[in-house]
Parts: sequence; structure tokens; C-alpha cells
Amino acid sequence: MQVLQTKKEILKMDKKKYAVPALEKGLLICELLADSDQPLGITEINAICGLPKSSVFSIMTTLENMDYVEKLPDDKYKLTLKINNLGTKILTKLDVRQVSRPIMEELAEHLRFTVHLAILEKDKSLYVEKVNGPGFVQFSTAVGQSWPIYISAGGKVLAAYLPSEQLSEILKPCTFEAYTPNTIRSKEALMENLHTVRENGYAFEDEEGEIGIRCIAAPVYDKAGTVIASLGVTALRNELPVHKLDEIGRFVRSKALTISAKLGYVPHEAEPTKQKK
Repeated sequence: MQVLQTKKEILKMDKKKYAVPALEKGLLICELLADSDQPLGITEINAICGLPKSSVFSIMTTLENMDYVEKLPDDKYKLTLKINNLGTKILTKLDVRQVSRPIMEELAEHLRFTVHLAILEKDKSLYVEKVNGPGFVQFSTAVGQSWPIYISAGGKVLAAYLPSEQLSEILKPCTFEAYTPNTIRSKEALMENLHTVRENGYAFEDEEGEIGIRCIAAPVYDKAGTVIASLGVTALRNELPVHKLDEIGRFVRSKALTISAKLGYVPHEAEPTKQKK
């Protein structure tokens, strides 16, 4: 109760200039529920926080509508696992770079290609890690650089495993600007390409973002089976010939699955075509 009392006093402190009181109260209630050994009702929350019952009711209704709390038959509330899931996703995204780095270095050394790790950032593929290959040619890509999802191999991987509704929303404003003559120019062509990505378990970019450059990427899964990143290699066209595409694609996919396993993912028989529901 000492912790709860301390948190109650937070509401009595002067609000910072840009604080949002309603949000502050909602988060405080979430913390109270997390600290409590038992579910709490509106009257109990009112007594602990000193908030008006009407405010507590509105906040709890909002939290319930957003699935952050569950209302029990006795009209008391408990937290759901949604907050825990948010934290897990954040930790996974932070861990994926650290887990991936040694494997990326092995991949770069073995294939002598540049290796990228990318995540989905709104409607783009964003590089979050890079390992240069040992070859003479070095690419000017950098961590923080992003590409439209329809252009890069990594972007195609991230798009291929999105729920259909989310992908549709991302593609609504897409104009499919041509970066090269090989760039995908329509939603229909992209959807056909993404179907192939899911069948093969990897994506191929054939001079679609820059003439003379080819890329292959494969999905990285978290422990829940959700694609959270793409592992990709970038090379000059003559270093990545079409007749070696499947061999290298499978190899990159195997390394992506190694990373996934370190993140807790257990592959299923239908792994190459697995999509989020």
C-alpha cells in the first residue's frame, strides 16, 4: 500500500507544462492495477487515487474498450496482457539487432556481400543494422536509410507477411514511382510478387532500386511467429547471377531462421508461406 500511496501523491504534484492529465490518470490507474494483488473496483480506485468516480468510470471504460483492462462479473477490473505484449514487442525490436549482428557478420564473410537488417517503419523499409562485405566494392547505404516497400527485397519481405488490411492501408497513397525500368509499377504486380515471396520464403530485387544492384532478403520472426525484420544481402549484378538466386535465397533464409530461433521462434512445416492473421 506504500507504493500505491506514493503514486496517489503524484496527482497532487504540479503538472508539467505539457502534461496531459487524463492520460496521466489513466496510466496511474494501470500502474495501480499492476501493483495490486487483487482486481480493483471503481470505488477502490477512487479511494486510493482520490479521483472522482465519474473520471475513474470514464477512464476504465476507455481502457476496457481498448482491451487494456478486463471487467470481471463483480464489476472489478484487472489488467490484460496487452501492456505486457507491447513491452515484449519493444524488447524484441531492441534485441533483434544484437542477436542479428554476429550472424550478419558470418553472412557477409561467407557470401562477401553487404548485409542489411531492416524493419517496417510506417510505409517504408528502414535499415537498423548493416555489415559491409569484405569485397572491394562498398555500398553507400546506412543505418537509418529507408526505401519504399515495393522497391527493396527487404521491403517486399516485410510487406509479404503483413495482414491484408494493414498492407492495403499502406499501399493506398503509394504512387509506385519508377526508380529504374525494373521497378514494380502497380499494386497488382506487387501483390503477385509478394505471393512468390511467401512461396519461396525470400524476396529478390533485380535492379529495381538502382541499376546494377541486386538484393535478396528473408523474414526474421519473433517467438510469436510474427515477422519483425528482414535479413538481406546486397551485391553487384554480376556477383549475384540469376542461376544462383535460389541457392543464395535459401542460404539467406536459413540465416534469418537462425536469428529467429535465437529470438524464440519455433518454425512450422509451412514456414515459407506463414502469414500473420
